[in-house]
Amino acid sequence: MRDQLRPVLAAVLALVFPGLGHLILRRWGRALLWHLTIVGGGVALLTLYDVETSSGLTTPVEAAEAAAAFPSEVTIPIALITVLSSIDAYVVGRADAVARERVDATAEAVRRRAASADDDGAAAAPVTETVGEDGDSMRVECPNCGKETDAELDFCHWCTEPLPWNDAE
Repeated sequence: MRDQLRPVLAAVLALVFPGLGHLILRRWGRALLWHLTIVGGGVALLTLYDVETSSGLTTPVEAAEAAAAFPSEVTIPIALITVLSSIDAYVVGRADAVARERVDATAEAVRRRAASADDDGAAAAPVTETVGEDGDSMRVECPNCGKETDAELDFCHWCTEPLPWNDAE
């Protein structure tokens, strides 16, 4: 449930404040980039069109009237960039959720395979153990591509996918 709401929350927060949606997703560089793009673009457009801004806004009504007085050549690009930031936050959040689900499913498949090997009476080495009885490094099968890889690595050297059991250590 949390993984389903996180991209939506990131998109809404990206609309409210530039870069905040990406901060929720812990994408620090993207958050800074979107924030600087939106704020810098707004400042550049306000300067380009010589829009007068009054610093004495004390009520929200005065702020809304001042915002309505901005020319559409300024508000439309800023709104468009903000919407693009929100869409990017949603897409990044969904990609993170899908990747997390895939890693969880792979780890569960590895656990089931190890448990079924233990039930069959086979001498299956635990996945978290990286050194065999004779001191050699243990070889395991990559759950993504199926090829044999070194368990000491954090990724499969054939398909470059991260190995899920190294996250648990």
